[in-house]
Parts: sequence; structure tokens; C-alpha cells
Amino acid sequence: MQRALRSIDAALLDAAAVLAAWGALLLAENVAVGFLWRRQFSGAWEFSVARHTVVPLAFVGLAPVALVVAGGWRALEKAAGSAGRGRRALLPLSLVVAAGAVAFGVSSGRHFANPAVRAGFVVLVAALGAGIGAVGAPRLGAWGRRPLLLAAFGLLLTTAAWLADAYVLPRLYPAFHWAMLGSTLFGAALVGLAFRRGGLPSWIERGVEAVVLVLLGMSCATAPRAVRALDRAANVRMALVEHAPLLGPAVTVIGRWRTPQDDDAAAQADARGAGKGGKSPDEAGEVARSLDWSGHDLLLISVDALRADHVSAYGYARATTPNLDALAREGTLFEHAYCPTPHTSYSLTSMLTGKYMRPLLALGLGADSETWPQALRRYGWRTAAFYPPAVFFIDEERFRSFEANKLGFEYAKVEFADPALRERQVGEYLDDAPAGTPLFLWVHLFEPHEPYVVHPDHVFHGGPSADVDAYDSEIAEDDDGIGALVRLVRARRPGTAVIVTADHGEEFGEHGGRYHGTTVYEEQVRVPVIVSGPGVRAGGRVDAAVETIDLFPTVLSALGMPRPARLRGRDLGPLLKAPAPAGEGGFAFAETDDYALLASGDDRLVCERRASACALYRPKEDPGELRDWANDDPDRARALRARLRAVERDQGRYEASGPAWPEALRRGMQGEADAALDSAALLDDADVRIRRKAAEVCFGLRAKETIPAVRRALARDEDDEVRRWTALALVRMGEAIAPRVDALLVDPQRDWRRRAALALGGRGEGRACDEIAAWWQDVVPASMAAGADGEPLRLGLDLPQAEDLLDATAKAKCRAAVPSLVRALDDVRARPFVADALGAIGDVRARRPLRAFLSAEPYVTALPHEARALLALGACDWSATSAPALVVKASLAAPGGAAPLRLLVLVSEADTMLQAAAGGVSLGDAPPGADLRVLSLPQPVAGRVELDLHATHGGVVAAWVLAAERLD
Repeated sequence: MQRALRSIDAALLDAAAVLAAWGALLLAENVAVGFLWRRQFSGAWEFSVARHTVVPLAFVGLAPVALVVAGGWRALEKAAGSAGRGRRALLPLSLVVAAGAVAFGVSSGRHFANPAVRAGFVVLVAALGAGIGAVGAPRLGAWGRRPLLLAAFGLLLTTAAWLADAYVLPRLYPAFHWAMLGSTLFGAALVGLAFRRGGLPSWIERGVEAVVLVLLGMSCATAPRAVRALDRAANVRMALVEHAPLLGPAVTVIGRWRTPQDDDAAAQADARGAGKGGKSPDEAGEVARSLDWSGHDLLLISVDALRADHVSAYGYARATTPNLDALAREGTLFEHAYCPTPHTSYSLTSMLTGKYMRPLLALGLGADSETWPQALRRYGWRTAAFYPPAVFFIDEERFRSFEANKLGFEYAKVEFADPALRERQVGEYLDDAPAGTPLFLWVHLFEPHEPYVVHPDHVFHGGPSADVDAYDSEIAEDDDGIGALVRLVRARRPGTAVIVTADHGEEFGEHGGRYHGTTVYEEQVRVPVIVSGPGVRAGGRVDAAVETIDLFPTVLSALGMPRPARLRGRDLGPLLKAPAPAGEGGFAFAETDDYALLASGDDRLVCERRASACALYRPKEDPGELRDWANDDPDRARALRARLRAVERDQGRYEASGPAWPEALRRGMQGEADAALDSAALLDDADVRIRRKAAEVCFGLRAKETIPAVRRALARDEDDEVRRWTALALVRMGEAIAPRVDALLVDPQRDWRRRAALALGGRGEGRACDEIAAWWQDVVPASMAAGADGEPLRLGLDLPQAEDLLDATAKAKCRAAVPSLVRALDDVRARPFVADALGAIGDVRARRPLRAFLSAEPYVTALPHEARALLALGACDWSATSAPALVVKASLAAPGGAAPLRLLVLVSEADTMLQAAAGGVSLGDAPPGADLRVLSLPQPVAGRVELDLHATHGGVVAAWVLAAERLD
């Protein structure tokens, strides 16, 4: 008995030493994050918030882990000194299992990979783990008798793993980051154990144990207060999740259980008056008519993917837009105009209806909305539109009615066309237009949209990247087209009012991304708006925030037409007629799936919905939107948050069609994670219709905090549809799979079979694959060739649904779906996600089509996904055998034919500099900014390319030599 008590006492002392080391590590990380990313904090006091909230909570969470580590270390020490082979064999065996698990996670997630594709990689990593276990682990256990050596090794492991977690493959490969997190904690634990083995006096050991116990008790006692304080520290949460390898995961775990602060009371008080001038859309109402455009025609020009800060009139250093600049001099320019959603389909439909269409369509509302041309046609106007079919490319299913009636235009020319062709088409239309009838013309120009092409008449050099140079060339090309269109229309129809704007902007890595549709930072949602027409002040510049949905009510007012009750925008006529009054801050709202923006005055409130965190930016003082001002001005941040909540709560309130869902359900149907608990509470509602919708929302949100309410509904509700939804929702949230769910997989109704397949597939259940494969056959056309008008065919479901289905397909390893997924690669919207799924499934049939797309891919956002999928499938011309290589010297076979060759190199870190040479000829330096680099190759000698690659850090992962074909 005494021996057992001594053993327990020693284990507790070991655990106290480990926990003490971890506590020191947490504090050190707090300091490191505050120093390395200090620009994202308002001051040192925010580091203190993290130190007094997240550190104690993480300390409490790690306490039971410390007991496990201490016990494991004592077993390791015994094994190191044991002569028994069985005990020694457990060490390499355990590392084989751990290494294999990481290999599976890095390559394809937590489910078994296809052995034919992944066996080599997994065996290699497992063998490496076995070698470390057989050679290193016994020595490590023996180092318990050499504490200084053990401490040095632990410190080295901690530092290396922490740096790798922080800087290598950020936001990619969760298994890798979990492995680095475990290695960091293990290294720090070794430091603590080394001090225990260093022969310290017993009174010091007992003192450390007492201090740890006191701190643990205090942390437990203050945990509720710490959670509440963390709930108020949005900037701290955002910064830690982004940059802290230890504290970030702690914030994520805490966030799953905390209850967000309720802004409703503040919203009631402040939503209508928080804005430092300017009114929200619901306040706009009717205003006195400021402009009179009666008897004048109207030309609306929109440009795809044109960000405001690349227009010369907005201060861009390059002379990209002389024609827009001239239009701004004769009219008024809005400095801070915003699109409602940075996707073409949502943005243009919103502009032409005067509403925020994304939340409405998510609620199943708004499809009957009257458009700009429909309103004008009621008063005898002729209307004509010239736009590409890609206008409805994103979530096409939601826009069927708008696409079918051509957005309400009487005449529509729907095809891809360059500015010169558009000019001819508009001219031909004007030739036949009656002279005495007013005209509304809309032209949507497509050039700045990716892929970017350099136009011979507009060549730029020396920009941040070749893509930016090409993007500016596209803008200049469209500017020529804008000038030609304005001159043509005004020559035929003198006095025509002209409005020029864009559907969204474009990101070039400012916040870690590319393209558009992902965030609501300035580069993606701030667009130019320039208005020139009768009564508009010349050379005017408006500083207040406005929205593109404001253009519809502005034109109605200028033409003397009544404003429909369901419009959300406001009349900008007063700002076009005269300078804005002092204090006019304006208003703008924008959103994506994960982000929401409220702009007013100099303030931009950006909220990350899944983290339930908001940051307050002021672009005039901080153009990169890196510093959060919320802590400097908490009242302003709180008022803007309340106003944002009021805007989101009002979505759909003024629509005549559809059911009047409660606010919580409307928010949940739009994908707002904060609405999960409120939606789940409606599972007890007396109205079965509301209970059904609440259960469906829980199925979609998959928020684990709703599990108790969903369980109760499954057990108590008498309605079969509610029980079906709740059973499936619990499966999606990780609960046990009930027999009811298996029954739904063979239900007579196809929709229920598919929902069950989605839930089971997301859990990696292969029995869902037959239904999933049949689903893909239904939604992927038999031929994905382009249509007669040049528009690529698309999947028969919107993009969020496609991503959900792809996730289930990949996790369940549905090989039967591979033929359909290969055809689905032709949908450029879904191609990156389809490539990811094909790589995860691991079927070799995907190699050839993926390689064909990689050789011809014009979209830079899809290239890395195709490359990583091929790497997962083992289809590389060269790949690193274990860790990424800093230096690569390889001889690769070159494809035959006359097509030019290009080299694609996948690197482990996007910011590495890559120097490349082929056959002794330098290919130049591939600049940082992307993890896949594309370089042109000279013609090879004797059909082979002799490569010499050097990376400054990180390393080269894989390389391909491909013929630069074109996608047909």
C-alpha cells in the first residue's frame, strides 16, 4: 500500500511539473503573439485580456492531460530500463500508429485512404515513426537520468513545433497542426519533467505542486467570469484564432460552448440612430425630389470585378481609366460605395431590384421582386440589356426566375462579347430604337474578371505581380469600351444620363486570399460609382458610404416615379445635387457566407460569423484594415454591432410572399451560427410548421450546442417530419447513428434518402455511397460542354449545396461517384472543391482529367487544388519523398508536341522565394504570394528537362512539366 501511495504521489508531482511548464508556455505564447502581431492589437492591455481569460481556461483544460502525460512518461522510463521485448516493442508500435494517423490526416482526413494510391506514403511515414520509436524513444526515456539533456531537447522540440504550427501551411491540413500542437505540448512537458529529475529539494517540488494547485483552483473559480470577458473581447478572439497555435485552439473550443452576448436590447435602442449621419435602408422612405431626368435616356454600365482603388479617379497611381476619369470630372464620384455581396449573380440582381438578394433568396423569398427595367417599362420606357451568361453563374438555381425573364428587360443580348462587339451591338439596337421613346440601356463588361489577359494596347510592368499587371490591362481595355459606349449613346441620344459601377472587387492576397466572394474587406466589396447626368454637380466627390442598391431608388426619384414599398436602398439625389451636409456618414451593408460588413462614416465593422467576433476598422487611417479600433471606441463598435443585428433581423420582413418565420429562424436559414440556440429553442413551439423548420435549420447549422434540445425533440415530438430532421441533425453533429437514419437511407422519398446519405456520408459511412453516386448522376449533365451561347454548363445545384455534397462524398470515399465528379470539373465554380474531393477519394481514374485541367487551367484559384489532388493521387513528375526539399535537382521527361511548356511547382509556404533554372538557363525568380508557381520553360534538349530549384525556406513539395494546352 505504501509503495502504491508513493507511486501516486510521484505521478502527481510529475503532473504538477508538466502543468507548470505548460502554464509558462501559455504565458510565453501570449507575449510572443503580442509582439509578432502587435499591429492587430490596440495596446498591451489586450495581451492582458488574453492572459487573464484564455490562459486560465486553457490551464484548466490541460490539467487532466498533464496526468496522462505524467503517467505515460513513467511508463516510458520503465520501458527504457526493462529487458522485456514486449514492453520495448510497445514504443515503436505506438509511434507507428501515431505516424500513420498523421499521414492519413494530412493526405485525406481521418478515414482510411485507398491503399493503391496512398500506401507508399503511409508506409514511409509509419516506417519513420517506427524508426524513431525503436531508436529514439528508449534513449529519450533514458535521458530522465540526464535532466539537462532532456530539458534542452524538450526546449528545441517545443520551439520547432510551435514555429511550424504558426508559419507552415496556415489554415491547411488540420492533422498537421494537431500533430504540431501535440509536439509543442510534449516538448514543454519534457522541460518540466527534466526539472523533476534534476534532484531538486523536496520542499521546492512541494512548493511547485502547491502553487500549481492554487492556480488551478483559482482558474476554475474564475472560469465563468473569464468566459464572459472573452465574449466581449472580439479582437482578441480573432487575433488568437489566426495566430496563436496554443491559445487559438483553446478559443475555438471555448467558443463552441459559450453563449454570445445578446445585442437585441442595444439594437432596439440604437439601430435607428447609431450612424453618425445617414439613414439605414428602412428609414430612407420618400425624400424631396432633387434631380429631374424627365425626358432623358439612361445608360447603366457595370464592370465585372473592378475594385475602386484600381481606378485612376480614385487615386490609383497608374493611368488605367482616362475615360472614367473624364466622366467623374463632368459628374459626381462616390468615394465609398459598396456592393451587397461580392458575387456577380447576387450583386447585380441586388442592384437591379434595390434589395439585398442573398439573404432573401436564402430564405426562399424575393424571387418575385420587381426589377429596374420592369418599373420603367410600366411608364412606357424601352429597355435593353447586354450581358454575358456568366451573370448567373453562382448559385444559378436561386436565380431561375430572373434568368428566365432576362431580369425584366424587353430586349436582351446574352453572350460573351468584348467591348468592341458590345459597342457594335448597342449601335445596332439604337439604329432601330424609336426616337420619341425613352431608353434604358444596361451593358455589363466582363474583361477584368479572371483569367486576366494582357491587351497589346495596354501593357503594364512593375506591379506587385504579373496578375496585377494583367488585371490593370483588362481594366484599361474596358475603360476604352466605356468611353466608346458613352460617346456612341450620347451622339445618338443627347443628354443621356450615365451611371458606371461594378458588381464587386478583386483580392490579390491583401487578407490572405484571391479572387472574390469570400470576405467583406475593402478590396472585395468597395466598388466605383460615378454618375453623370442633368443636374448632377460636376467634379463632385461624396465621402459618405453608399450602396449599389441605392441606384434604383435614385433613378426612380430622378424620373418622378413612385418608390415601391419593398425597396431597401435610398435616394442619392441630394448627394448628387449638392455637397453632403456635415456629419453625413451614410450607410452600407455587405455579406458573404462567413462575413458581414456595416459601413458608416469612417468606420467599417467587419464580423466573422462563425467566430461570432467583430472588428472595427478605419480604412482612412489603416488602409490595410489590420488594426481593430473597437477597444479605442467601444461605444461606437457596440452601436454599429447593434445596427448590423437590426439590419440582419429585418431581412425578409417586407417581402409579401413566403411564410413569416420568426427572427431566429430567418437568421438560421441564412447560415448564421449565432442563431443556432435560438432556432433550437423553437423545437418546442406549438406550431408544427415552425418546429419542422427549426429542425431543418438545426440539420443545416450542425451546431453542437443544440444537441440537448435536438435530442429532446427526437424523443418527445409526435410529428414524424420533426423526428426525421432531428435524427439526421444528430448524426451530422457527431452523435450515434440511430436505426431511423438507416431506414431513411432507403425511404421511398428521394429527398429523405439524399438527406440521410448526406448525413451518413459526412460521417464516412460507405453505405451512403450508392445514393450519393445516384445524386451526382442527377446533378451532373451527361455532357458538360459549353452551350451555344458560350456559357459553360453547370451542376444542377447551387454552390453551397455542392460543397456540402462534395464533403460527404470525399469522407465516405465514394468511388462510384468519380465518373460524375470528373465531368463536374467543367463547372468552374465548383472545380476547386471537386478537385479536393477527387484527391481525397484517391481513385486513380481521376489522374488523367486532373492533369489535363492542370496543364490548361486559366483560373489561378483552381490551380493549387488540382495540383494538391494530383499529389494525393501520386501523379507528379517529381515529389518530395518526405519533407519538402529546399534544393531540387531532377531530370524530367517533357511532353511531346509543338505546344509551349510550363513548369508548375508546389511549395510548402506561400511566402517562400523560388529560384528556378532549366538546362542551366534561369527561369527567373517566382515571387511569393501563392503555393503553386507557374513558369514558362524553354524547349527541352532530347525530350528532357533538367531542373534546378532553390527555395529560400519551407521547400518544394512537387513539380510538373506540362504542355500549355487550352481547355476546350
